[in-house]
Amino acid sequence: MRSSSIFFATIFLLMQTISFADQNTGNLPKSLQALRVNHSMIVIDGVLDEAEWRTVLYYSDFIQRDPVDGDPASEKTEFAILYDDEYLYVGIKAYSKDPSTIKGIMSRRDEETPSDWLYVSLDSYNDNRTAFEFGLNPAGVKHDLRRYDDENRDSNWDALWDGRTTMMKNGWCAEFRIPFRELRFDSREKQTWGLQINRFIAEKNEDTYWTQISKEEQGWVSHYGELNGLEKIPRQRRVYITPYITSQYKKANYLRNPVHSNSFNIAGNLGADVKIGVTNNLTLDLTFNPDFGQVEADPAELNLGAFESYFSEKRPFFIEGGNIYNFGLGIGDGDNANNGLFYTRRIGRSPHNYAEHDDGYETNPTATTILTAGKLSGKTSNGWSIGVMNALANEESGIVEFENDSSYNEVVEPLTNYFVTRLQKDFRKGNTTIGGMFTATNRKIDTPDLQWLHSGAYGGGLDINHRFLDDKYLLEAAVAATNVIGSTEALLETQTGSSHYYQRPDAGHLSVDSSQTNLQGFAHKLAIWKMSGEHWRYMIGEQVTSPGFEPNDIGYNRETDEQAIFAWAQYREDSPGKYFQSYRFNFNIWRGSSFGSESPNYGGNMNINTTLKNYWNVGGGFNLGGPAWHRYALWGGPTLRMDTNMNSWFHLSSDHRKPVTANFQGYYGGQTTGSRFYGINPNMTWRPTNNFSMRLFLSYRVLDDNWSTWGDYDVIVDEQDPNSTGDYLMSDILQKTLSATLRLDFTIAPNLTIQFYGSPYVTAGQYFNFKKVVDAHSDSFDERYEEYVNGETTFDAENNEWLIDSDMDGITNYTVGNYDFNYKQFNSNMVVRWEYLPGSTLYLVWSNGSAEYLEGIGMGKMNFLSDVKNITKLDAENIVMLKFSYLLNI
Repeated sequence: MRSSSIFFATIFLLMQTISFADQNTGNLPKSLQALRVNHSMIVIDGVLDEAEWRTVLYYSDFIQRDPVDGDPASEKTEFAILYDDEYLYVGIKAYSKDPSTIKGIMSRRDEETPSDWLYVSLDSYNDNRTAFEFGLNPAGVKHDLRRYDDENRDSNWDALWDGRTTMMKNGWCAEFRIPFRELRFDSREKQTWGLQINRFIAEKNEDTYWTQISKEEQGWVSHYGELNGLEKIPRQRRVYITPYITSQYKKANYLRNPVHSNSFNIAGNLGADVKIGVTNNLTLDLTFNPDFGQVEADPAELNLGAFESYFSEKRPFFIEGGNIYNFGLGIGDGDNANNGLFYTRRIGRSPHNYAEHDDGYETNPTATTILTAGKLSGKTSNGWSIGVMNALANEESGIVEFENDSSYNEVVEPLTNYFVTRLQKDFRKGNTTIGGMFTATNRKIDTPDLQWLHSGAYGGGLDINHRFLDDKYLLEAAVAATNVIGSTEALLETQTGSSHYYQRPDAGHLSVDSSQTNLQGFAHKLAIWKMSGEHWRYMIGEQVTSPGFEPNDIGYNRETDEQAIFAWAQYREDSPGKYFQSYRFNFNIWRGSSFGSESPNYGGNMNINTTLKNYWNVGGGFNLGGPAWHRYALWGGPTLRMDTNMNSWFHLSSDHRKPVTANFQGYYGGQTTGSRFYGINPNMTWRPTNNFSMRLFLSYRVLDDNWSTWGDYDVIVDEQDPNSTGDYLMSDILQKTLSATLRLDFTIAPNLTIQFYGSPYVTAGQYFNFKKVVDAHSDSFDERYEEYVNGETTFDAENNEWLIDSDMDGITNYTVGNYDFNYKQFNSNMVVRWEYLPGSTLYLVWSNGSAEYLEGIGMGKMNFLSDVKNITKLDAENIVMLKFSYLLNI
């Protein structure tokens, strides 16, 4: 508990530095005066030839961030701003000494291609933390995003706005028409907003800004200039209703059986999305029976570990504005970086159970249906950020049918309600924010088969971000608590599950309580950063998760019972030199243990990342971890000694602006006692024309481990020892994994695109050199395990089992299955997207998926050519879907 004392003492001391009065910002920012006009006189065509554009005052004097931080821009850029009751108009002229070098790549919306770009960024809250950004390239491609927490960005935010570009004889021009209803601002008669204009010149890799954002300083939105002159903007009416209808045809051979004569299914669906502007700065989003059929499938994997994988969100309703619901409990980019109180992929998840019968034919849902979901989000004029979300997921059932025409339904997922509230308050012009979150998951469990689920799960937390000492330092901290409720069966499942393992025999601070019906826990993080400076930056911090912390009904957390402290330092150079454009040296050290002070582990790494003068990137690093104890290797058994481990990595990438670019990553690591892993990840991008691109990603990985768990992951009883309570058997594993991802993008027009995604995945693993754990804590590998030699193990091919005679007396002591495996999967989809009217879209989607898992003798060895070839022979599921939506702007 020492970490908790450090956490609260640090928070108390640094809170003394907070003055809740507005902070003196020092130098006055640049400012601009907008001009009110009659909107009927402005035509959005990319040509600034109306009288208003000819007479308004233009602003210029842009400053570089790249390639030379702080230097004047090499090319002239000027802009002006007009407005009326409904729209903000921005006109930008980007001059060029050689217009032939201007680069405009036609792509789908929001793709950040190596084009020239012009951006308008508006801090309409004027809070120095939030901005709405709109961009155009010379091909007329739109890119919009939302900036939040000063430095972060959400590129999934989309708005309804208009913009056109044209070429001039001495450059190019962009004209923006941004509806006030798409922005968020208070109701004051006179408005002052933050403003930034950004130009990127691809040929020179030059990034310039109207107000300087130096690399030596932290922050982004807080460096904006001021937009003045906005007066008497009426309240904006925002009511968008987008009904949709889908039609789907699915074909797969597995659909045909004695109770279903066809190899296809036909289905349809309808629903609607609603967006209502409650005020100018608060928005209510509703969705009824949402459909996400156009969303790309998750990448393939075969997870052999104790913890579930984390997958990013791809569904539009949960992506847009999702940053306001972020309550992270992780720091950095390690295994626990995604830990948090709210993980949107829980809503609409795959069912927890499935229906099956040996004599029947089952049909099970692959996801739970979201009946309805709503969220209220925005920011008030006095600095309160508000996010409230509620979603109701339907009860799901699998059906089992029999050849005698009888059938039955089995509930596989209960009716579940998810609720999330997030509040944050800004102080000191956004330099201090204090917030909180509350989450609730409630299930209606009416069937005995689902009593192992929590009937209720609740979480809450407080967080603070505090900049101090002239914004050079940052305190980042959060504390959270959870309480899960359910039957004794559910709580026993939680205590003994892979995130907790209360049954570990050498964890003296833990014990399983089979009568328990609720479980509480807490977590917190603390980091203090030096964020700015010409060369040196550093951080110290800690991360703590108590044994009973359980947010996974609606959040995400990999492991518990952990206390870690760490430190990071970086030396950086951003001034171009003879050989380097910039470089970074990073140094890290850490130490961790459980709450019982068991399992101490420590380590560190060094890495370097550089950008060369030709804009190639090269880097690499080295990681060293001392001897430690693994709390999860034996799946609830005692902690297992790990030997010193090390790994290294290297990467090289070419100039991303070229028509052909390449990237190579390689890594190698292992332990001093023989375990090792290595792999390569090459990829390439080819853009033969301005509207077509091909990207190919390859990955090859080998795991050669000499202390892998295998089998059913439970203790295995010695058949000849009546007093045996079970032994832990392990083995070597040789696993090879090969995967590829191909992406094709063809843009016919900025609002009409065709995208293809295809990804084969093959992995095979072979277990051998079986051994028993005899002294889990021994410093010596040979004393830690008793390895069975060839005479002690024989394979029973008839029953596909390994027989282990540990004492060589001719009588089998252990019988275990042969778990050598070969897993193949292929996912692909092609999406034709046509935005035939702003906000109204037609999707034509074809998706193809197939998978095969084989287990037993001969399955563990990978044959690249035959395995890849066999993927094409798998029984595939083909789905063709048409989705039509129409925006009603009321």
